[in-house]
Amino acid sequence: MIWLEIPGILLLLLGVFCANVGAIGLVRFPDVYVRSHATTVSIIGGAVVSIIGVALISSQLDGAFFAKAVFVALIIVFTSPTGTHAILRAAHKSKVPMWHKTFCDLLKEEGKNG
Repeated sequence: MIWLEIPGILLLLLGVFCANVGAIGLVRFPDVYVRSHATTVSIIGGAVVSIIGVALISSQLDGAFFAKAVFVALIIVFTSPTGTHAILRAAHKSKVPMWHKTFCDLLKEEGKNG
């Protein structure tokens, strides 16, 4: 066993765990604003960590694949928050209702709706 396979396998297992936690969160959380946290856990914890794990496992076989996998992981890390922000901003502008126990809406308090 190559020494990079053990951390790679551990990262894959962590990615599977995070993806499952995110899936449970999507089912259990009450509204779109809170569910966005679960999607972030799934994307960053599930996808990116798994991609890095696969990159570590295959790095001894193909160095170009390792570089491509890290590049894809970085693209996901930098674009995911922007996409999530745009979706939540659109939901707020469309007046998607918040969970009844939400106690703070800073955009509404500041008079900004868009």
